Amino acid sequence: MNKKPYVLRLIIALVVVAIFSFSIYPLTQRDFYDTFQNLLKDPNSAEAAELIAEAKLMQAADATIYPSNALLEAANAKGIQLKNLVKGKDLQNNRDVISLIRKESSSSIRLGLDLNGGVEFMLELVPNQEFLSKFEGADSEQLQKRMQSEFNKFRDQAIETLRKRLEGQNIYEAEITPAGDSFIALRVPIVAKDEMLKLMDIIKMSARLRFHLVHPQNDELRSAYRSDPEHFQVPPEYILMESIEADKDGNPYKEVYFLKRRWEMDGRNIVEASASKDMYGQLSISLGFDSTGTKRFSEVTSENIGRQLAIVLDDKLYCAPMIRVAITDGQARITGDFSQEEAKNIADALVSGSMPFQINVDAVFITDPTLGKDNVANGIWAGILALVCTMLFVGVYYLRAGLVAVFALAVNMILVLGMMAAFSATLTLPGIAGIILTMGMAVDANVLIFERIREELNAGKNLGTAIDLGYQKAFSAVLDANLTTLFTALILMWVGTGPVKGFAITLTIGIVTSMFTALFLTRLVFDIIGRYFSFKTMKMCAFLSHPNFNFIGKRKIAFCISGVLIAGTLILAVVKNTSMFGVDFTGGTLITFNYQERVPQDDIVKALKSIGYDARVAYKESASVADNRSLEIMIRENEKIQQDLATSSPKEKIAECLNRTFPAAQFDGGQESSVGGLIGEEFSKSALIAIAMSFLVIIIYISFRYEFGYAIAGIVALIHDVIVATGIFLLVGREITLPVIAALLTIIGYSLNDTIVIFDRIREDRKLVTGKSFAEIVNQSINETLSRTILTSLTTLLVLIVLFFFGGIAINDFVLVMLLGVIIGTYSSIFISSSLVIGWHRPGRAEKSAEVKTGAREIAG
Repeated sequence: MNKKPYVLRLIIALVVVAIFSFSIYPLTQRDFYDTFQNLLKDPNSAEAAELIAEAKLMQAADATIYPSNALLEAANAKGIQLKNLVKGKDLQNNRDVISLIRKESSSSIRLGLDLNGGVEFMLELVPNQEFLSKFEGADSEQLQKRMQSEFNKFRDQAIETLRKRLEGQNIYEAEITPAGDSFIALRVPIVAKDEMLKLMDIIKMSARLRFHLVHPQNDELRSAYRSDPEHFQVPPEYILMESIEADKDGNPYKEVYFLKRRWEMDGRNIVEASASKDMYGQLSISLGFDSTGTKRFSEVTSENIGRQLAIVLDDKLYCAPMIRVAITDGQARITGDFSQEEAKNIADALVSGSMPFQINVDAVFITDPTLGKDNVANGIWAGILALVCTMLFVGVYYLRAGLVAVFALAVNMILVLGMMAAFSATLTLPGIAGIILTMGMAVDANVLIFERIREELNAGKNLGTAIDLGYQKAFSAVLDANLTTLFTALILMWVGTGPVKGFAITLTIGIVTSMFTALFLTRLVFDIIGRYFSFKTMKMCAFLSHPNFNFIGKRKIAFCISGVLIAGTLILAVVKNTSMFGVDFTGGTLITFNYQERVPQDDIVKALKSIGYDARVAYKESASVADNRSLEIMIRENEKIQQDLATSSPKEKIAECLNRTFPAAQFDGGQESSVGGLIGEEFSKSALIAIAMSFLVIIIYISFRYEFGYAIAGIVALIHDVIVATGIFLLVGREITLPVIAALLTIIGYSLNDTIVIFDRIREDRKLVTGKSFAEIVNQSINETLSRTILTSLTTLLVLIVLFFFGGIAINDFVLVMLLGVIIGTYSSIFISSSLVIGWHRPGRAEKSAEVKTGAREIAG
């Protein structure tokens, strides 16, 4: 037993658990005005009470105004500085205070569109000719033709720019799709409804940065303008702009500048931007240019020393500093009247790039969860039931040690949720995929350790020594399995975008917490038990005492089965072609209806499926027009739709079906339009690059830790698992969607984890076992880890089976892929990857001698 002092380790564990347990609070959103009152320096402030009353009157007069906007308008109208009323650091103005209240009133964990709904912006794209003009050799007519011929390409660029801006706000799960000829539909999960005011500013920002020289006689022109503004003539080639500045007491005032109409340079060469404060506490945005931008900025500043250089962003003048020396390091700074939140938003927008379009917000809708409230409730209860079943299974099978594992799993769940809250992660269905995988890996680590302890006890070791050796021998397998999955997650987080990045963040958090609980926390518990209880042994159930199956002898049969499945999948993919992809990839037809009575989304999906339509259904309501509610149905184009078009439109057929099935709902009105897929060219490219890079890193790591042949065998097994699982999934008539992609990514992590454990045992047995061929050693290693392999698969399958039958129709595809992946991953770890290692292996002298003796025994036999 570990005799090292445990007090320090106990303190560390308690502090970590306490910090992240506290981070989970509050789980639900709090009232905005109550939060404002809780932040007041004087809870009985009459001034604050008057502001709240005024803000509520504004909301009563206009239902579209949110509390944050109403409170800000009330404070500004009365000239009240909110920073003097509330407790808080570094608050510059009223907008900073509103941001603080919004943050404090928000729930701890942001739920995604699928679980909690959010806000939808219908964005009109108006071509930005200034942006297009940067392409050389293109006149106005050519630009117009190019805009028409390559509109989709530029729109995809705008979509990725929007995605990067939202990622700057830690929002990775936005849904952005082309809608109609010149629109984008942007759906974003939000913590509070009034958060969409901030998002709207971020979305509309074109991030067009310009550097203009100020007129040399600006002071004289300013005086002339102020003395007679009506008759003042702006000098030719110059424009008049105003900026908001502050006097020495901090009071804002307007200042007038005359800027050269043609700018000296723009912001296309910006590579970094960040909000910061100078030594006097003034907010600014620091800019960094690439080599081209650095050279041009150096030329502009060196040629115009003594003149003012105005910085204009999206047609708003922020500042006009004096050029005192040439700036050759490629650094610039924007100062002005903005809050901390605005400064960060501007910096994020500048880094993400300027838009090829001007964006007009055409409409705003509040959307319900895409999974439906019933599905969310079903999923939560199914998840709780699955977790309880897993804990009961582990507790019963491993008895006293199982109780330690159950405690570790409970703490692990708290840590995962706490870290998600602390790092502003969003919980979505792909995120749940990551949690399922990490829970499985946490169970797997405990199972691996306990099976090692069992082996040492069976070898005659006392309990303390068995625990020490169990952790010591299991450490390398647990570390390698978690690190390879962590590498994959980090690369997906670095290169991936959208839901792929959201999945990777959740998976990364889960891996860190599962390693902490499995290797640190459970060991601490065993050490405490060993100090205060005199247990002599640790009983465990066992259904495979000494397995001795000839798995390697069946490898030819396994290869034939896998070959047939892979070939069948490829043939099926060719036959189905694009029909195997869902609306997330292909886009489709968006149909909306008005309604009188809400019908559960699951019931609508089932009704539409009965007439041949696979649909995604969601409810939404206008954020600005009262009682403007609608049902939104997304269907993809298929042969059934093409046949229906000969007699009627899909909208008419769907309306007839729904009103016949649900007469009280009275579906009518609405519209029908085509929309693009969620998966654009840039998104697909980044996802493929991320997966390719993760495979490369896995090959390098496994080659370093084991051998190159092991790495190739592991990667081939991963590809095998994904292809076969996808083929069976398509064979039963399902479609590939974003949740399915998340499940396939989960399969990669799960299967690799299983394979690494067997590889680790092979490496160990090669050093310990003599007189056997390499194939016999591999077969022995598979048998020695078989109990752990089956137990881990069973606990994960237990979770998935519960989710499959009780989780609801909306997550059924996701769970089915996971079920297939666990079964196929277990099969490939035993039969495929291990057999491939034998094929790649080059035996040494001792192994060659053992193989000759083995062959002689077989001949004699």
